[in-house]
Order: sequence, then structure tokens, then C-alpha cells
Amino acid sequence: MFKKISMLILAALVITGMKATSLDFAIQFEAIDGLRKSDTVYFDTTRVGAVKDIEYTDAGNFRVHVVVENQYASLPKYSSTYFIDTDPENYQRKAIRIIQLRSSGKIIKQNAVIEGQSKYAAIYDQITQKFRKNMRVLESEITELFRDLQSLSDDEQIKQLEDQLEKILDEVENLSSQMKKKLETEILPHIQEQLEDLKSRLKKNGREEKLNDVEEKFDAVSEKIYI
Repeated sequence: MFKKISMLILAALVITGMKATSLDFAIQFEAIDGLRKSDTVYFDTTRVGAVKDIEYTDAGNFRVHVVVENQYASLPKYSSTYFIDTDPENYQRKAIRIIQLRSSGKIIKQNAVIEGQSKYAAIYDQITQKFRKNMRVLESEITELFRDLQSLSDDEQIKQLEDQLEKILDEVENLSSQMKKKLETEILPHIQEQLEDLKSRLKKNGREEKLNDVEEKFDAVSEKIYI
């Protein structure tokens, strides 16, 4: 009997300890799309916790209380994106997905209340972030190209410029108006300047037609900026 009571006390202490060290917070959603108590919480693709409770507020939205296991408590941040999706391990259930689109952010505090997003708003944010990142990579590559261009042969310059314009063409339709403006006012003028300089050198040797494909790509990028 004493042994049984001791085991019960020990189990209670373990549960209390888990509760004390886990991260509890709430996420507000306009709609919960069939989310239920005990549904899983994922950080990216890792199971980190579960839905503890769901309440409908006087403001007309849903407050979803979640608990994240202690070992993952440092992952959810105020800068993270929170949305409801189908559970990837059980298509009959819903889940809360947490994704980190930005590299920094403060860790969620105990009992904090944060705003969630719809799945489609979260997907749009992911796409936008991807293109912003790609644009930064592209700018870095072009800056490096301009720096090293003069040390390349004319044929190598043509190939490098064509490759960069091809990358821009792949991205330009999905860029925001702000990013298109940056492309129009900062990046393309530099490329055009290099093209004109290269063309004048090639013209002396009667080889300016080698730039035809590059110029066509440049014109295609310029047209797509205004679509």
C-alpha cells in the first residue's frame, strides 16, 4: 500500500514538474477550421506540443491555448508565423503550424497571447520572404559581378550577364511593387551600363550581334516590371 501511494505521489510530482517547465500560451484566430482540443502543434515538421483548450471570445474570435514541451520552449517566437493546417500525420485532423520566416525574434513568454494567421496569408508570407531573400542574393551576385566583370573576357562577360538576367526573369513576376522599383532604379541601370560598355567594345570588331540574346532578355525584364 505504501509503495502504491509513493508511486502515485511520484507520478504527480513528475506531471507537476512537466507542467511547470512547459511553455503555455494562446493564439488568436478568426476561424479555427475544425481544430480541436489535443490536436498537434508543429514547429516546421517537428511535433512540439498540443492544443490544450479552445475558447470563443467576446471579441468574436477564437483563442487557442497551446502547450509546448519544455525541450522545444525556445522555438516559438513573437516573430514566428502561426496558422492552422491539416495534420501531416493524420489527414482527418487539424494542427497548428509554427514556422520561422525571419532569422531572429524574442522567445514567446509564458501565458502570452499572440495573433495567428490564415493558412493562405502564411503561405503568401513564405513566398514573399523567399523572393526577398532571393532578391538579396541576386543583388549580392550582381554587385560581385560588376566588381569582377572587367577582369573577364568579353565572351565571359556576355555569359555572366545573360545568366543574371535569366535569374531575374525567373523571379520578376512574383516580386512586390517595392522590389520591382528597386530592380528598375538600382539594378537594371547598372546592367544597362555594362551592356552599353560591352557593346561599344564588340562593335569595334563587328561582333555586337553576340549581345542580341542578352539585350532581348534585358528588354523582357524591363517589360515585365510594368506588367
